[in-house]
Amino acid sequence: MEQKKNENSYEFLKETIKEKPVDKKKLVKHILRILLSGALFGLAATAVFALAAPEITENIEKKQEQSQIQFPSDTKNSEENKKNSTAEDNSSEAGSQPAAEELTPETYQKLFADVFATAQEAEKAMVRVRGSKNDEEWFQTPYENEISGLLVAESGQELFALTEYRIVENVDRIQVVFYDGTIADARFLKGDTNTGFVILKIPKSGISAKTQESIAIAPLGESYTVDQGEPVLAIGSPMGYSDSVGYGIVTSTCNTVAKTDAEYSLLTTDIAGSSLGSGVLLNLEGEVIGLIAQSFAREDTQNLVTGLGVSEVKEMIQILSDETKDIVYLGITGKSITQDISVKKGIPIGVFVEQVEVDSPAMQVGIQNGDVIIELNGEKIETVKGYQQQLKSCKSGETIKVKAMRQGTEGYVEVDFEVTLQAR
Repeated sequence: MEQKKNENSYEFLKETIKEKPVDKKKLVKHILRILLSGALFGLAATAVFALAAPEITENIEKKQEQSQIQFPSDTKNSEENKKNSTAEDNSSEAGSQPAAEELTPETYQKLFADVFATAQEAEKAMVRVRGSKNDEEWFQTPYENEISGLLVAESGQELFALTEYRIVENVDRIQVVFYDGTIADARFLKGDTNTGFVILKIPKSGISAKTQESIAIAPLGESYTVDQGEPVLAIGSPMGYSDSVGYGIVTSTCNTVAKTDAEYSLLTTDIAGSSLGSGVLLNLEGEVIGLIAQSFAREDTQNLVTGLGVSEVKEMIQILSDETKDIVYLGITGKSITQDISVKKGIPIGVFVEQVEVDSPAMQVGIQNGDVIIELNGEKIETVKGYQQQLKSCKSGETIKVKAMRQGTEGYVEVDFEVTLQAR
């Protein structure tokens, strides 16, 4: 009964209370006031964001930079890019060939001045690496324990320098000397036994802002695009002495050297060098196209500068700079069996195993000298380069299938292996 009474009361209210008529002028004013307030708020918010955005962005970028290793991007990506660029230049210049400049002593002087300026700019990425023991002082034998190094990458907190293992082997202290003469301590990070190159890590905290501004990370070019006869510069210590510069031409690009699980292209030059020389080879744009590696030179040509083509070692440099990655190791030295060799010698197309390293993963599963690897992890293999590239796609600790051909009494027969890869 009480509930019904309350309901009746509510009905009374609904029936008797009348809404006030809408004042259209006040309504319009109210809407305008809301719109104006929204616009003012939007402008204020925009202004605040504009002022704060740079600082927010900077903080985010700093945090990202500290955890990422930065490598300079390639300025030359492929042979095709080079051809396209040349074609464009030729088409744009067609019909307007400039007159040949008269060669005078002044012309030669300017030419060499320009080349030397390129070398000087590139030297900002060079360092001198010193190794010493606690019981000896480096300055007593400055040329015996100092070679060149190259700044190849950086993170927010560290610099990464590439140098040769021979300078850091069996030492107690490693130091680098930067372009401006500043000396800083460095530590060994990782090395590659195939090439003999290592990466050193240098904390930025021990380097002044002025020094950091004076140095540079080396731009890595493309050695695949280098042709015989092209001019080339050698900087670092090509003659065995620090801060030396050499000029010359590339005499050959077709020589290769076989190493464990790999094959490397060599750039030979007519630049006078030393068997103890170190440093890099540059093109006229100041890009690094080769790493001086006199240990790869033939015994009778060690007085001439020889370098590893940089294109084939870029990935190695990145792996050595990353503590989370390893160079994968199977353990064979091989030779490519081309179509011509296959026809002449009756050997299947693939990678002919010339040598199996002792205690390597390859030896552990029974791969032998004379086997011809034709398939790796499901991919057809025809050359050492192809074998090397396929192996790079695998990981340390991974078990892969290797298919090979082995010569028997009645010819070649197929043999299969399961190999667990290791880190080199």
